[in-house]
Amino acid sequence: MDQVTAMKKKIPLYTNLLFAIWFVAGSVGAGVMPVGQPEYDFLYDRFERVDALTLDRFDYQRAPYRLDRWSDLLGPFKPLDAVRGDKLLFGFLAAEELSFAREARPQGFEKLRGVVAGQPLNKLSVYGSFVLDEALAKDENYTGKKWRGLAGSVRQAFVAYNTDRFDLIAGRYGGFWGPRRSLLFSSGQNLDGFGYSLRWGRLVISYRLARLDGRTPERDGVESFENRYLAAHRYDFHISPKLTVGLFETVVFGGPGRQLELFYLNPLIFFHGTQLNESLDDNTMVGFDFSFKPKAGIKLYGQVLVDDLQFDSRVESDKEPDQLGIVSGGYFADVIENTDVRLEYSRVSNWTFNQRFERNRYLNDGTPVGSALGNDYDRIELAVIRWLQDFLSVSANLSYWRQGEGRVDAEWTMPWLEVEGNYSEPFPTGVVQKTLAASLGAKGFLCDHFFFDLEAGFDRIENRLHVKGVDDTLPFVNLTVSGFFLPIVDIH
Repeated sequence: MDQVTAMKKKIPLYTNLLFAIWFVAGSVGAGVMPVGQPEYDFLYDRFERVDALTLDRFDYQRAPYRLDRWSDLLGPFKPLDAVRGDKLLFGFLAAEELSFAREARPQGFEKLRGVVAGQPLNKLSVYGSFVLDEALAKDENYTGKKWRGLAGSVRQAFVAYNTDRFDLIAGRYGGFWGPRRSLLFSSGQNLDGFGYSLRWGRLVISYRLARLDGRTPERDGVESFENRYLAAHRYDFHISPKLTVGLFETVVFGGPGRQLELFYLNPLIFFHGTQLNESLDDNTMVGFDFSFKPKAGIKLYGQVLVDDLQFDSRVESDKEPDQLGIVSGGYFADVIENTDVRLEYSRVSNWTFNQRFERNRYLNDGTPVGSALGNDYDRIELAVIRWLQDFLSVSANLSYWRQGEGRVDAEWTMPWLEVEGNYSEPFPTGVVQKTLAASLGAKGFLCDHFFFDLEAGFDRIENRLHVKGVDDTLPFVNLTVSGFFLPIVDIH
């Protein structure tokens, strides 16, 4: 058995604790709404609208959300909140993903999903989903097993324990912290680990620990297998029903033979100061986010992530440029009856999420852990959303995206050490690819057993692939259609 296989077969400590939770459950129903699947993400579209319209102290800044909050807004997926005791939900979803674009052959991929969910004890719920994916099987970076042209994987598998003041989730799951399109965690990244939140009056203390993909001698050229982990904690202050402010800190750490550090399991310890005192070179980041609702129907939000700031100028390394990421936006519900507007700007400077040790980069399987489009870019997006029904919408979308030549996985070259005097670099760097995208879309549920997501538009690209003077216009059509069946079975 090789070392990678052995690591995958190890049972994490948190899984041994799950069984203990079964014996301390109380008297109220539980369950959380998963993220990262088209049907679920559409429900989160609806939740985002409700968030803007509602003045309260619900924790909108942390997903996955509790089901007991959204019982009336689950639509065809209400069975997720209807399993109790000796009942299980066994769901099946079959999807076809089609894309058409100029200069590319039309593509169609099948995707089969299975879902199991239940609440064996009060306050305790379990959820699992697996997928057979044709697109994944054809991905050149995929190295796993294939069956009849399909790649299989367990997308999510977790247990959740919820009380009035405390939430715990352990297993493989996705979520976000702060704005829905957070720089910290992405709904599309299902990470193995655990997280919890404790509500204490207006204060919410949250923590998350996850294992990232390790680095192997065969794939990455390292001498021995390198473990990689991510720890994060945050403090949310519900100052009023209109204003919530969150402070957070994250750290990516690992290395040959390195295991979990006990001090990174402590949600009250300042990670950055601790790794300095321990003479480590881990990759820490800090920041804050907020949401402000001046009145029902208007939500203003933002997030600032600081990877590195230079306050001194004593040595050459102090010329390293600041590394920051920001998200700012607003959601305006019922601008016209049943018509919403979302405007958002995001920006991530060059070298952000990167570090001189490749194992400390803010990546998992080569993809940013958060919703950032890498680094060295900025993007502004406008969406006008018309709700035809509670679970059916159409939209008009416009965005402008500038992408420099920087990359999160770029070699850490430290060019600031090679110049005399002050160092500065343009933003974005190098030959900048500029993309203007416009599209019309429609999505929603039909007949309680079908979902569709259709988008058609064009990308107008300048300096395509960072080649100066190469411009192009690429029309596209993307369509996802799925059918689902969610029966509840009595297993008594």
